Amino acid sequence: MSPKEQALRLAVVRVLKDLLAAADAGDREQVAAEWLPGDRLGGAINRQAVGHVQLKNGTKTASVTDPKAFENWVTLNRPEEWETITTTRVRPAYLSAVLDAAKKTGDAVTSDGEPIPGITVKTGDPTVAVTLANDAHQVVRQAWESGELWELIGSVLPALDPTPGPAEPVDEPAAAGDG
Repeated sequence: MSPKEQALRLAVVRVLKDLLAAADAGDREQVAAEWLPGDRLGGAINRQAVGHVQLKNGTKTASVTDPKAFENWVTLNRPEEWETITTTRVRPAYLSAVLDAAKKTGDAVTSDGEPIPGITVKTGDPTVAVTLANDAHQVVRQAWESGELWELIGSVLPALDPTPGPAEPVDEPAAAGDG
């Protein structure tokens, strides 16, 4: 492949990548808006599985959102969890244990129900997961080559004519500063 052909190929791949990324983002947004967490549907071409899509529950996270409040609580309730390095801080292992427990229970409280200030527990938005079948690449490649995918993804690439034709690299004048 000549340098001109490589440049053309990279430019075309970039355009296709951008168009497909936009379609992917739009489809994921629509799934997130219309499906319920846990919904899962599969897709096939000519009865050959390509993969499935699932709307997964959002991930629960816990984080220190008010360090001073949390540190004051540790000083009063778990002073042994402080460690001194160059500065004094809550031991990372203890902080991790507190955050893990908060994620599990959904609230920042001790085992006997005492609130722990400075910790926030949040559940993220559901996420769309796409899992491909083992031979998905081969199935899609065959469907692409046979033209079967045009109806499915033609709207993603509306400005592109599916009629084959030669592409020619072109010479463009160098932009100012190119050398």
